[in-house]
Amino acid sequence: MSTEFILQLVMSLVPGILVLIAAYMVMNNMSKTLHQTLRTEIIRQNNKDFAKLKLGAYERLALLLERNSVPNLIHKFSNSAGTPSDILKMMTHSINEEFNYNVSQQVYVSEQTWGTIKIVKEQTLLVLKKVYHSLPEKATKADYFGALISHLKESGDIPHEKGLQMIRGEMELLFN
Repeated sequence: MSTEFILQLVMSLVPGILVLIAAYMVMNNMSKTLHQTLRTEIIRQNNKDFAKLKLGAYERLALLLERNSVPNLIHKFSNSAGTPSDILKMMTHSINEEFNYNVSQQVYVSEQTWGTIKIVKEQTLLVLKKVYHSLPEKATKADYFGALISHLKESGDIPHEKGLQMIRGEMELLFN
């Protein structure tokens, strides 16, 4: 092989190799940019979807608190037959069922909010039991409901309102 042939071969190959290197660098850069753009879009969409899930969780928990409020429980069981003991059992069962149905919502809210939800549940159960145990032995269902209403009015202690305030406060922080 002659030197001239080798020189021509190198002169022909060098521009091709330089073009290939440049094309590789441009394609690699475009690929990284596209990957970053797609990743940013996926994160944005996931955040949007997660925000919808969080909002849904707050709505469900607010509904849980409302359904388990003493006034709503009185209304719900006012037409039920039974003794105050029976009514207390039905109310306790209703609260626990509603709570268990919504327990999965805890993954979408803060630990403080979920902790407040659990405390409200326990406070509501405590109020129901406390009032029940304060009744005379021959009390009727109407006596129990009346005592519950009197207790709420006298104490001003409405557990579900505390929970609703916590939910509203957290929602304001997250969505405003």
